[in-house]
Amino acid sequence: MAAEKLTERAVAVLVGKGKLKRADILVARSKGSLLGWLIRFGTNSYWNHAAMVYVIKNPELGYDSTFIIESGGSGIDIHSIGHYFERPKKYDVGIKRLDRDWFQNDREDGGLRFRRRVRGFALEEIDDKYNHRLIVDIARRILRQLVLAAIFPWLRRKAPSQRRARIPKVVRKLDINAYICSGFVQWAYYRGVAKVLAETGDTDRQKLKDVVFNPEVGQDDSEEALLSTTPADLASSDKLAWKYIVKDGVVWEVKDQEDVDAVLKHD
Repeated sequence: MAAEKLTERAVAVLVGKGKLKRADILVARSKGSLLGWLIRFGTNSYWNHAAMVYVIKNPELGYDSTFIIESGGSGIDIHSIGHYFERPKKYDVGIKRLDRDWFQNDREDGGLRFRRRVRGFALEEIDDKYNHRLIVDIARRILRQLVLAAIFPWLRRKAPSQRRARIPKVVRKLDINAYICSGFVQWAYYRGVAKVLAETGDTDRQKLKDVVFNPEVGQDDSEEALLSTTPADLASSDKLAWKYIVKDGVVWEVKDQEDVDAVLKHD
């Protein structure tokens, strides 16, 4: 196995040693979760959740931890990455990265601007929870979970190329957060990059193609199509490079899908 086993805990090696980058994508496997199992079953994938690195640990700027932004049962939230890294009995995690120079360089008019815009767009989508009565908010969370629980087993009946997690129109008309976690990540990348291209007058369509991780999205780059992206799409996309796997609390540095498969099968 070519993957390298790292001896330190995930927080110590990935956060403490600065191995993560802003806008890195996390895919996660939620252990003991019925909804997680339904998503994995419906998409035939090891992974059922996705999130994005929002802030990197930087004590000089007052950030004592690395934070991720994600869409979950309570809407869109920001959490410490320790929520996933420090609970090995609850989560396995994979780290993927868009390794394009135009996105990763640190020029103010280049990659830095793109990464900021992607994360900024994601932040703008956070709901103001305090604008709603608590009981209504709880009801919406339950409804959202029921919708997702119904969608993913149904996808299993479709051919792999047609397993798209589209939110029913009747649900989109309701005032609930119906984002699928991975659709939220895909939407933030696409909209963030598109905004920078529009602001700078850049007509390079290849950059937009580079951030379409959903294989169904071609000519149809509508919001609905982008939001139908599943965790399986992010995990299988060859536009995103594998970097690390955290399985049962053990960190592995990986380079490709073959490494990932070997680690996930490793006991």
